[in-house]
Amino acid sequence: MALKQYSNEVFEHLVRCFRDKDEDSQKWLAASGFPELYHLVDAIDGMELSFRWLLENNCRHFAAVVDGLSGKDAAKAWLLQSGYAPLAAFIDACDGSAKAIAFLIKSNQQGWVLVAKEIYKREKKKEKSLFWNFLNLGNPFR
Repeated sequence: MALKQYSNEVFEHLVRCFRDKDEDSQKWLAASGFPELYHLVDAIDGMELSFRWLLENNCRHFAAVVDGLSGKDAAKAWLLQSGYAPLAAFIDACDGSAKAIAFLIKSNQQGWVLVAKEIYKREKKKEKSLFWNFLNLGNPFR
């Protein structure tokens, strides 16, 4: 099955959802006929209802992306077998894989590269925050 092509405007809103947690952009996605992307954003952020929505509304490929981002290699394998190689590459691009990014660019999927960059940056920020929180042992001078 072929991956639906989205306009630059759609990707701009999708990027804002991840970069800025922009609720207006997410609402725009739903109101403009892209409920699958609205639910993809929520599912990536851990919303089980949105994940189920993806499964129940013929968007299994996006549900597989969510699973793949959670480390389930079987999801990436399913994407590849089902003809969604760009989404399998997107998962790796979210981890900073230069090879996956090059594949997406070569496949004319630059919008997914921009989204992957925002997810990558967000995850790195979380990791850095966790590291510093771990080292925060309190004020030793109290």
